[in-house]
Order: sequence, then C-alpha cells, then structure tokens
Amino acid sequence: MTETTASKTTPEQVLATFPELQEIADADLRAAVVDIWREVLDESDWSSLDEVPKHPLKLPASSTLVTHTRAVTQMSLAIAETVERVRGISYDRDQLIAAANLHDVSKLLEFEPSETGGTASRFGYLIQHGFYGAHKMWEKGLPLEMVHNVIAHTLTSRYVPQTWEAVIVHYADYLDSDGENLLHGIPLNIKK
Repeated sequence: MTETTASKTTPEQVLATFPELQEIADADLRAAVVDIWREVLDESDWSSLDEVPKHPLKLPASSTLVTHTRAVTQMSLAIAETVERVRGISYDRDQLIAAANLHDVSKLLEFEPSETGGTASRFGYLIQHGFYGAHKMWEKGLPLEMVHNVIAHTLTSRYVPQTWEAVIVHYADYLDSDGENLLHGIPLNIKK
C-alpha cells in the first residue's frame, strides 16, 4: 500500500470487527495485530473483512472468517482460563489473544472473491496455510512464540505446537472448524 492509497479499513473498524483485541493489554501488540489485518486486507481482492468466507471450497459463504476468528479467540481464552484455574498452568494472555486472532489472517489472500462467494486463489495453491500470517507477524517484530503459534496451528504445517498457547489455538481452531463441519454435513477433521 502506498501512502497515497487509502486503506480499505480503519483501525477502529478492525477493533469493532474483532472486539477481543481490546483485551490485549500491550498497546503496541494490539496496534501491530490491527496493522496486520489492515495490510493483508489491502493486499487482497476483498473489500471488507466481513465478506471473507472461512473456507469457500467446503462451507457456505455465510460461514465467515470473522465469525471463525472470533470463536477461536474466545474459545482459546476459555480453555486457557479453565486450565489455569483447574490445573494451575499459566499462559500469556496477550500473546494468546493476538495469535488466536491472527491464526487465519492469510485466508484473505488464500481465497479471492467469486460469484459464489469465494474461491481458492493462486496464492492459496502455492503458499502453505499460516505461512503468510507468520511472515507478517515476523515483519512486525512480534515474539517468535507467536509466529510459531500461527505456523503450527494447522495440520498442513509439519510443525507440532511447542508452546501452551500454540496447543490451545490448534485445538480451538479444529474444535470450531469441526463444529462448523458437523453443522453443514461435511466430514470432520478428527482422525482415529
């Protein structure tokens, strides 16, 4: 994005779309997460965050990336809070919120608008899911553990989560995804 080009969204709109980001205590981290959403949206063919589908090749267009992202973020917090209360395992709240929120930011480029609501893009066929979000986080100087979290959240990555926050986001992501799959009669991600 050049300085003369207006962004497709404002920081206030990103915060309104993802109110969970207000819970990040570190203002610099919160601003970096908002900037990543704005930058990737501006690089994409989407007009707004609200129109991006979660997975247009599998789910109806009404299943949105925003809803999935918010669910994963909220579920990640609920899991972390419960385990801390019951088992005493602590977590980094700011990093958990930020990583859960950014785990699928690359879908803005992996999919592109179509007459049916969305389709896979060339980018999506060539770049492993999660990589670009991790790249944007790395560019912003975000902690290595957060970058790892976004890379390791998906089964398409060869990396197994190595931090508590990454384990939480991985399972929260698949829990929400399988709930959506079950609702729409799509095979689950669970394997036995």
